[in-house]
Amino acid sequence: MAARLVVVTGGKAGPGATTLAVGLAGAWAAAGRRVLLVDLDPAGGDVAAHISVGEIRGRGVAAVLAAGAGRVEPRGVAAEAVEVAAGLRVLIGLPRADAAGLLRPHVGVAVTEAARQVDGVDLVVVDGGRLLPGSVAQAVLALPSAVGVLAARADVPGALAAQRALLVAAEATATPLALVAVGVRRTSGDVAELAAALEHPVNGVVPAWRRQLGRAIQTGQLPTGGRLGRAYRSLAAGLWPPDDSEPARRAAGGRHARRGGQAPAEQEREAASA
Repeated sequence: MAARLVVVTGGKAGPGATTLAVGLAGAWAAAGRRVLLVDLDPAGGDVAAHISVGEIRGRGVAAVLAAGAGRVEPRGVAAEAVEVAAGLRVLIGLPRADAAGLLRPHVGVAVTEAARQVDGVDLVVVDGGRLLPGSVAQAVLALPSAVGVLAARADVPGALAAQRALLVAAEATATPLALVAVGVRRTSGDVAELAAALEHPVNGVVPAWRRQLGRAIQTGQLPTGGRLGRAYRSLAAGLWPPDDSEPARRAAGGRHARRGGQAPAEQEREAASA
């Protein structure tokens, strides 16, 4: 049986999609899921900059594509996946942006499908990069039963980028994306304005605890501890609760997305009091 699929994406460069993908993958692994995090950002994978994975030259997606001679096999993906924590393996992305030509949308789909067939994996989390027309992220979102998570900044540029991304997603899948406001600093006002501007519920919030996030990235450790870790665990539980018979429906709807975790306003109150 194919593993479930969550695609994390953003509408613009630097919206926090990779950080969100890493945080969610770590939280789901800590909750007992067997997770494979796949970096399919054509602009140059940054997952390896967030997690200590050892030597990256000639590894990961690039190695899978080089060895497959036109075919991507689950065993090739499994051989290149690095175990970084209990229950979490990582397939690192392209080494640099000028290698983007290797990662066309159909190639991203092939890697994702192979990853879903890897033995011992029940959840594949894809960092899909920017959600643009004809992008890898759009192609992977079109896969059956894919659940999409869109990272968006709660400001005007972030809202505009998210609006464009939601339109692109609508062309790929009938399942609405779960919208996560990232880098939220203070009150729930910005988040409420984001939801109103997009006419889409905000399904979760990641506070802007930059010191904790920076420390995690510098040490190559997953952000599973402290307040930031609690925020990711709460968000992960809300997007996909333990009784996960219908994860796509719960991820898409605000009421279901928050079941089992903090509502956005609750997370922001915790951030404001920190």
